[in-house]
Amino acid sequence: MSRLLSLCTTAALALCIALPVQADRLQQQRSLYDQTMSRLNNGQALDQSVINSSILQDYPLTPYLVMKDLENRLSRASTQEVEAFLVSHGDLPQAQRLKNRWLNQLASRGDFSRLRAHYDSASQNTELDCKLALDLWSSDRSKAMQQAEELWTVGRSQPDACNPLFQRWRDAGGLTEDAAWARMRLALLHRQDALARYLIRYQPERKALAELFVATATQPSRLETISDYRPNNQRPEAAMVDIVTVALRRMGNETPEAALALWPHYRDLAFSDQDRIDITRSIGVRLAQRFNPAALPFMAENDPDMNDERISEWRVRLALRSGQWQTAHDLTRAMPDELREQSRWQYWQLRSAQLAQPEVGELQDEYREVAQNRDYYGFLAAERTQTPYAINHRPVDVDRVAFDRVSRSAGIRRAKEFYARGQIVDARREWYHVGRNFSREELIAQASMAREMDWYFPAIRSISQAQHWDDLDIRFPLAYQQEIQHHARERALNSTWVYAITRQESGFMSDARSPAGALGLMQLMPATAQETARRYNISLGNTNQVLDPDRNIALGTAYMAQLQQQFMGNRVLSSAAYNAGPGRVRQWTRGVSNMPSDLWVETIPFDETRTYVQRVLSYGVIYGDKLGIQQPVLEQHERYLPIFD
Repeated sequence: MSRLLSLCTTAALALCIALPVQADRLQQQRSLYDQTMSRLNNGQALDQSVINSSILQDYPLTPYLVMKDLENRLSRASTQEVEAFLVSHGDLPQAQRLKNRWLNQLASRGDFSRLRAHYDSASQNTELDCKLALDLWSSDRSKAMQQAEELWTVGRSQPDACNPLFQRWRDAGGLTEDAAWARMRLALLHRQDALARYLIRYQPERKALAELFVATATQPSRLETISDYRPNNQRPEAAMVDIVTVALRRMGNETPEAALALWPHYRDLAFSDQDRIDITRSIGVRLAQRFNPAALPFMAENDPDMNDERISEWRVRLALRSGQWQTAHDLTRAMPDELREQSRWQYWQLRSAQLAQPEVGELQDEYREVAQNRDYYGFLAAERTQTPYAINHRPVDVDRVAFDRVSRSAGIRRAKEFYARGQIVDARREWYHVGRNFSREELIAQASMAREMDWYFPAIRSISQAQHWDDLDIRFPLAYQQEIQHHARERALNSTWVYAITRQESGFMSDARSPAGALGLMQLMPATAQETARRYNISLGNTNQVLDPDRNIALGTAYMAQLQQQFMGNRVLSSAAYNAGPGRVRQWTRGVSNMPSDLWVETIPFDETRTYVQRVLSYGVIYGDKLGIQQPVLEQHERYLPIFD
């Protein structure tokens, strides 16, 4: 204790005395760290003797004290001190935030040489980009003019800090009517209509055209007056192409049927290949998602060689949904190699062949090839050939040298200390940040380390970043097994399905919060949680209780049981409803009773929900293998949609 006291100045003496005499070293470090951070948060100065003491010198989180102190007095700190901090502790996740503040101070002081030395243009700080371009004006005007135009020609408003640069660029004659037109086009595509109207003032020579552009984009039905958009001397074809392209794209996203009806009047304009692809995505894909067969010839006309992946995939899906089996088969064969070789389209090439030409038979050998894939389509193919699923679990071989190297890294040590302190968000931030610079072997070691800690989501994330797909113990852990199996039994649900939903929803991150507000392991929206709690008499005092793992699983499984009852015990439809809502699933199943489930899943309009359902069904197979349960990807009663009243 006397040695500790000798390290303390008068200002820090109270902190030192407060440390428990008999506490072990780590507890002493944590206590001193907490007290020092509290003082810093209250605006007090950092006592360097505390930082340099033998207690905190090797504590993993000490750099956060140094950073907080520097943040508090950044405006007064010397350049050398900030540079020294960035060299020593620039690997902290929040160091970039401090660095950005400092760089803005350098810009305000006009210290552009030092700003350039430390600025990374990849950070995409528009304000600094503008200030640097303005400073460049005196030494390389041509390059500064080019950078100004690039910064100006975007589809949104730029920060006020860019105005001096843009003003100088305009005064130098950089703002041409062509540049204003190009930005107006971008603004209208991004639905920044006020910005587009503002830009009309910079096009005095073609004011009428610019006004027509804005008016047509904001009211695309104006295209019905065909004569107003015929190219002539006052309306150059290039301008008409831009106006019609933007209007058709905006109309297609809202009323694709109306846009398609107008297409014959404009198809002969000199659209670029990219314009045609963009228009087809907006009109054709949207119509295909509504199962309108008229989209097929439209998509074929504008992407005949299947160069665009999204259009190509929806051509096949619409052909399948429309019962045009031969067309679907021909399209799967005509796909570019990178698409055709995916297990998805290998499966549908075989299925469409059977539907178009029943005489081809069972195609057992061909399906067995697809069944070698450990995914939704591979599992479907395995069921068709009555062969075992290609689970192919292979534990990862961890490089011990890499493991030791990762263990010793400062970021991992900080992450582990935050984790031990219960500061899980800070722990994840450190864990993810340090992993950005890891090699594949180090990512595998990091995943193994997280799994040893039962820290499920970071383990899944790291092993996925390493692209090692075969260690199913890391990728599909039996987390919260007691809780999941208990509540699954209570609601008469298959635990494989509960595991699959939970794995897809959160990766077993118990404190997960989605941007939409969904909470916890099973990602329940607060309103859904409250309604489910009332319906099933589950105690729920406040929204934060939804984050409790056991309560979250209780609520999630109750909601799953409710959906299963609504959709006649069908996991396919219930899983889709868990993701997209029961209302949408009822809409998507209207008039399609007894449709093969694989066909219905493939043509779900929402990409997110289609992927979600396929993952849940395939994850169920994997968890069945882990739990010793024979779980097919589709139960016998799920192979066709139920017949609804």
